Amino acid sequence: MKDYTYFFEIKNLLTQFVAAFDDVTIKRYNKNKEPEEVIDVRYVLAPKQRVIYDIVNKAQNLTLPVVAVNVTSITRDNDRVFNKLNNLHSYVNERESRVMKMPVPINISVSMSILARYMEDMDQILSNFIPYNNPYIILSWKEPTSVGNEVFEIRSEVLWDGNISITAPTDTTYTDKFRIVADTTFTIKGWLFKDKNEIATPIYFIDSNFNLPSNNVDLNIYTESDLDSLSATTMETVSLSAYPTITNLWHNYQSTLRPVYTNLFLNGALTANNNFIIYGNNFNYTTAVALSSNNKTLYNGLTTFSTVKMGPLSGFNFSSYEILNDNVLSVSIPYTLSAGLVDVVIINPVGYASTASISGIDIRLN
Repeated sequence: MKDYTYFFEIKNLLTQFVAAFDDVTIKRYNKNKEPEEVIDVRYVLAPKQRVIYDIVNKAQNLTLPVVAVNVTSITRDNDRVFNKLNNLHSYVNERESRVMKMPVPINISVSMSILARYMEDMDQILSNFIPYNNPYIILSWKEPTSVGNEVFEIRSEVLWDGNISITAPTDTTYTDKFRIVADTTFTIKGWLFKDKNEIATPIYFIDSNFNLPSNNVDLNIYTESDLDSLSATTMETVSLSAYPTITNLWHNYQSTLRPVYTNLFLNGALTANNNFIIYGNNFNYTTAVALSSNNKTLYNGLTTFSTVKMGPLSGFNFSSYEILNDNVLSVSIPYTLSAGLVDVVIINPVGYASTASISGIDIRLN
């Protein structure tokens, strides 16, 4: 509760509500029903009783017609409540997204009191807004916690209750000014927002630790309840990560895949465009493939790549690759580039993996 949160939501909704109505005009007609005068109806944000008090001047003359708008209650709308933990996410870039904390839905009850001297004035005012509030209108406003160039539109329903009570004075004196009062109610379905939205970054690593019984325990003779009572003596860790890994490397020679092992010489198997099939994980997130080689012709074309968890690296930026699926990647290396000891480096925003962990592609000529 110490955090100060105020985004002018109620004020902005009331301003839009009044603005939606505050262009009403009425006309005074002669006996031939020809308009002779156009009058702008004044809208004020205040209780009806306060308006009546303020518009009576020293000469006891009323400036009518006038419409008073006032908030009577604010309630939480249970029909629009979402899971409080169910935040909304919007994309920022490949490394982060914005978390929009779920706002609280509220219903703002607004009373509208129309004060007029003539019943014909009252009829015109009612005829102005009733046809357009059958049964609601929509207010469009900006989600208040948006940052930068972000614009998230919110559409709030303004629901009219459909009832108008009209009161005319029945006990007056000759000094009282005659006035007619019509009262009705609207409900604005708005939102109250929590503190500013946060920037959320992806989770790149998850380490899960769990304990195992000692190795001399035969798990086959125990029931599940028995296993819960065993004392754990061994801790195992399972790690999940988003960086790529490489498990197998194959050379595609004459439509036949040959495994590539350490110090394998591909003499006699070289073609103009050598194709290699790489097996592993997390290839769908690949952003670049680079070559690391002792071939000096590649030295002048080095590019530096940045990764979140494994730091920067430099290599020859290479575009002749195809991601077949999340576990298979195909790369075609021209002979002119691959003469020498070549490693293929697969890069994504988190980190990278190199064929050197399995085998360098040694395609020297001797």
